Amino acid sequence: MPSRTSFAFAVCLLAASLDCVCVRAWTSLPSILYLTERNLRHFSHPPIISERNATRTTDIHVALAIRGSPSSIMAPKDKSSSGGIEKAARAVRDGLAASMASIVSVFLLMWLRTSMSYQHVKGVTMSVAIRQLYEDGGVGRFYRGLIPALIMMPLSRFGDIFSNRVANEFGPEWLPAAAVTMFASSLAAGWRILISPADTIKTMMQVHGASGMSHLRAKISKSGFSALFEGAVGASVATWMGHYPWFVTHNFLEGYCVRNRILDAHLKVQKSMRKNVRRALTGLASSLVSDVCSNAIRVLKTYKQTSLEPIGYVEAAARIIDQDGLTGFLFRGLSSKLAANALNAIIFTVVWKAISERLAKRQDASEGAKEHSH
Repeated sequence: MPSRTSFAFAVCLLAASLDCVCVRAWTSLPSILYLTERNLRHFSHPPIISERNATRTTDIHVALAIRGSPSSIMAPKDKSSSGGIEKAARAVRDGLAASMASIVSVFLLMWLRTSMSYQHVKGVTMSVAIRQLYEDGGVGRFYRGLIPALIMMPLSRFGDIFSNRVANEFGPEWLPAAAVTMFASSLAAGWRILISPADTIKTMMQVHGASGMSHLRAKISKSGFSALFEGAVGASVATWMGHYPWFVTHNFLEGYCVRNRILDAHLKVQKSMRKNVRRALTGLASSLVSDVCSNAIRVLKTYKQTSLEPIGYVEAAARIIDQDGLTGFLFRGLSSKLAANALNAIIFTVVWKAISERLAKRQDASEGAKEHSH
């Protein structure tokens, strides 16, 4: 059994990796966007967005960089006379768009997420996990927990995007963007605790297959309905550690694109292809940073959540380190997670913003019709 010193060292190493990855993302990832812009430069450019109307765009953070350097970027505020109800409505609209976008990714990537959860608990490679899952029930085995996933993922994405939008709409003008994002991450983490029963059911079915629900019923009969909240704290911490780096990276890259006029980010009317390429790249980069920062906590959460007997976080970490060492604790299932979330980030970011734009246009058209009638 590893000592507590080993466990503490693992946590410290995780924190160090978070700092390292975030710094690298902030300094090197923009070059990818710049090179892509050069390859697509032959497209024509409509009029440029002014600072006054930049916050009217449907990209949540598209106006971030107009105010200065990344270290001094402030949360974008709507300077119009709209009240709190209208701002809240925009937050709900973005959250609903995110929920609808997540349904697409559930159907497309459920098989990969099942493999990832299986790896987190069993500690096997991706190829071994896929083979064992297929032998256990064929293609259908990869979609165990589909119904709970279709409930949990839209709720989770709604909370993520709604929290970020609320923080940006209602946060004080003087508060730095990083602090606003930290507040949004805390809201999302609290929301994740509330929806953890759906996550527990989904993960039990993904890891244990056909016997997942019987194992869960046994845990409930022994520990009560608190068994549905096994791993809720870990899920909340993992959400925070994944949400904050994702949005910091996303906000920074969107602002970088505006300042440097990359891929039409600075334009009010944007070419569809260039806009989607930019969104896909920023979503991919944000996902990579988020995954590396939060992987160890998610491994711990999944291990505790699917354990057949009650187990604490320290004991779960000790068992994982004893089995696979610090490497297993920090990077177990990371390859599957990077693949799943990279694909999901591209799909989700593009679909989410497309739906959000469509809802925004519908809302603007409705408001215009009302004003015209008056």
